[in-house]
Amino acid sequence: MIELKKVLAATDGSEHGLSAVVTGAAWASRAGVSFEVVTVVEVLLLPPEYAPPGIEPAEYELAFVREAREKVIAQAREAGVADAPLHVRAGLAPQLVNRIADETEADLLVIGAQQQPARAKSLVGSTGRRMLYLAQRPVLVASEPRRDPFRRVLTAVDLSVQSGPVLKAAWALASADGAELRALYVLEPLPMMLAKAASVEEEERLRRGREQMEKVLEETGLRGEESVHARMREGRAGHEILEEAQDWDADLVVVGTHGFGFFDRLLLGSTPLYVLRHGQRATLIVPRAESEE
Repeated sequence: MIELKKVLAATDGSEHGLSAVVTGAAWASRAGVSFEVVTVVEVLLLPPEYAPPGIEPAEYELAFVREAREKVIAQAREAGVADAPLHVRAGLAPQLVNRIADETEADLLVIGAQQQPARAKSLVGSTGRRMLYLAQRPVLVASEPRRDPFRRVLTAVDLSVQSGPVLKAAWALASADGAELRALYVLEPLPMMLAKAASVEEEERLRRGREQMEKVLEETGLRGEESVHARMREGRAGHEILEEAQDWDADLVVVGTHGFGFFDRLLLGSTPLYVLRHGQRATLIVPRAESEE
């Protein structure tokens, strides 16, 4: 199983940054693991001509860094982790946040979701998406400053080799909270041309899907766990995942991705991007394991 021993929350001092700090700190406390905070000030990209009159650019940058530090210290205090190690850097946020995650050997990165996601184009903004593209570890997108344990964790699996790491990461969060875990496999319709050529009946596809689901649970050591259940739906994966989350009132959705590579960014209908775009609840994104690339 995946062990999450260190949590790193990334914040820019905003309200959605506070969601990351509070949610990450609360879960780390419940799981009994270490917790750290990182903030990146992108002021170094400010051209010198934009500095206020009479102030050297270096002094202007330092003022921004001090202000950012004060905001994050206040957020850590509000989250009840005033003594948590704090990393303040200046530069490009997506690259530096992931670099700090590597340097601190964080196992889980927490970022905040957009406020009022129903009006936004995605649960995360452009900076958050770039963090996800670069992430080499599970990333929890916090939709609110959650202090309570997760109770219902919905995990989408596609029965590929990525299903194992996704389930293990989901179980690491769920088991720490004593949450129920529901593994969902969506049987998507075959393209028309393939459907005409396929000799396998729909019932046979369903039977095979159920067998493969049981196999995945067996291989991850989750078969037989009282709080783990398997579920199947038919339809388009992204839509069915969110429908199941709504019907079951899941408070955390877990999906895997092959790393959000170039082609993933072009495939606007890909499952993780669909969930982030249309979902309005906490989401755990699990990148493809390096050993599988």
